[in-house]
Amino acid sequence: MNFHRIITSSLLAPCLVLFSLRAHAVPAEGHKIMISAPNHYAVEVGQRIAQQGGNVIDVAVAVGLSLAVTAPYYASLGGGGFALVKMNGPVEALDFREVAPRGANKEYFQNLPAGSSMNGAHAVAVPGFPAGLFELHQKYGKMKWELLFTDAVAMADKGFAVTGGWVNATENEKDRFDPAGLAAFFKKDAVSYKPGEVLKQPGLTKALMLLQRQKLKGFYQGEVAKDIVDSVAAGGSKITLEDFKAYKVRWLKPLTTEYEGHKIYLMPPPSSGGVVILSALNMLEKLDVKSKPLLGADEYHLIGEIEARAFRGRVLLGDPDFHKNPIQFLTSQDYLESMRKSVNLKKTVAVKAIAEDEIKESAETTHFSVMDTEGHAIALTVTLNGTYGSGVVSHKFGVALNNEMDDFTTKPGEPNMYRLTQGAGNMVEPGKRPLSSMSPTLVEKSGKVVMSLGAPGGPRIISGVLQVLYRTLARGMDVDSAVQAPRVHHQFSPNILFIDRQKFAPEVLTELRNRGHKIDEGWMGKVYAIRLRNDGVLEAAFDSRGEGGAGGI
Repeated sequence: MNFHRIITSSLLAPCLVLFSLRAHAVPAEGHKIMISAPNHYAVEVGQRIAQQGGNVIDVAVAVGLSLAVTAPYYASLGGGGFALVKMNGPVEALDFREVAPRGANKEYFQNLPAGSSMNGAHAVAVPGFPAGLFELHQKYGKMKWELLFTDAVAMADKGFAVTGGWVNATENEKDRFDPAGLAAFFKKDAVSYKPGEVLKQPGLTKALMLLQRQKLKGFYQGEVAKDIVDSVAAGGSKITLEDFKAYKVRWLKPLTTEYEGHKIYLMPPPSSGGVVILSALNMLEKLDVKSKPLLGADEYHLIGEIEARAFRGRVLLGDPDFHKNPIQFLTSQDYLESMRKSVNLKKTVAVKAIAEDEIKESAETTHFSVMDTEGHAIALTVTLNGTYGSGVVSHKFGVALNNEMDDFTTKPGEPNMYRLTQGAGNMVEPGKRPLSSMSPTLVEKSGKVVMSLGAPGGPRIISGVLQVLYRTLARGMDVDSAVQAPRVHHQFSPNILFIDRQKFAPEVLTELRNRGHKIDEGWMGKVYAIRLRNDGVLEAAFDSRGEGGAGGI
């Protein structure tokens, strides 16, 4: 273990660990198993499970449960997500995305007030996170289910010291919370916590114990489900107990592509990330971007132009159970060659929005990775969509609830909270899963997984994962250097090159503007990654753009 990155407080109760972690110039290293996650609590919990003999999946489940306690603004039991998994067989994709209630339809948001898909009860979709963790454990877990809850229950019951990141995320959403949210995440009279103060969550403690003892029935068919249904019913939501009982995860076949001598496994729809990344990797390789000066204007110009073209077809994607996705067309050599030919090294060239008749084929989130030296790995991305999701918190158990309904095409032609304009294949329908940008990714070489990564950040997940893949596999960077390197993001619409705030040299920005780019400085997705080096050592990194932890045994 690299003690510059993570210190195990085995002598301290989980609720009393007060230190925070920041990124260093080198990756964390381990010889057996590694974890990269959004906070140090999650890493410590994962280390304890690994030391007790838990496998990659046991560690991932315990990490996920701990994040539901310590990071409810993006990893609540009221969310959902995707995972790519490699255990003893082929790489598999698990979809535990939230689903629209049976009472919803394509006109659901047409007559509701503006913002109803982002704030309040109508924004909530049926959660899938608990079902996803349970399914992973049922299929691949080694330790007893009940033992994986020990740390999460202790931190919820006895409390944990909130971090600066927790305080900022919670304080920024204060005006959106319903009374139950204010009671759960603020002190008396809605006074904010300060960094280092201890938060206890008695309601969430009970919810976790019901899930621990009664498994899925404890969440989807009992008191917790009733509490959530009752809590959103007051705001007009159509979610019912039958929606909870009907919820199912689904296993999907990953998308795959070859890049720089590696096989890349990507999440298929309803993630849009896999299709976009696959397309972009193809163009990166064919346009020989790695031959350009590292971190220079040529390199960033080409990355931005490639991202815009890769994002171009995103509007055509949707839930595969409801919509035929034109993946074969969007990833065909003919289509990608036409996109490559439209790239000009000297200036930015806008391409038109994709038209239906072009198709020649029938028609706030977080991430953590766990990996061992045997090549077993999981890349798991979980989300509430926005920070604290809908702002609704269940009254009895204190479960923060998602606002995933905003990931649907709620009003055709109008952008969502991430400024993405969605397509007809992503319209609201009963039991449907909204299109997502979550992009858990695994990388294989010579039949063995050598990298696990992913990110939060809406569509900037995709550009973050793409650029870390490019910088590690094509440019030879270690995983920490790749994660921390300045990034650009272009999502086709709006036609803007978004760049890392305060990370670019003035001369690079001047050159990008001279080539016609409209520049907008801002935030980027936070990537969490692990890589197995040729010498058998695991190296892991978390993104210094936010809090995080990396460590192992």
